[in-house]
Amino acid sequence: MQTKTEKESKMELVVIGIALLAFVVGLVGHLAGASFANFNTFGYIAAPTPLILAIIAFVAYKVAASAED
Repeated sequence: MQTKTEKESKMELVVIGIALLAFVVGLVGHLAGASFANFNTFGYIAAPTPLILAIIAFVAYKVAASAED
């Protein structure tokens, strides 16, 4: 079994941070979607949530892939 390099350990923490960011964005989007019936402003927050999550997932993939070099 191989041990992790310092770069792999650092990138693992970065990906965990990105996953936490994605969770917060999803939570805000969910809450904004739930409140959409009451205020139109929340709808403007909720609408781009899937796009933002896709961008965050792409960045996390690239960061994780860079650690394998």
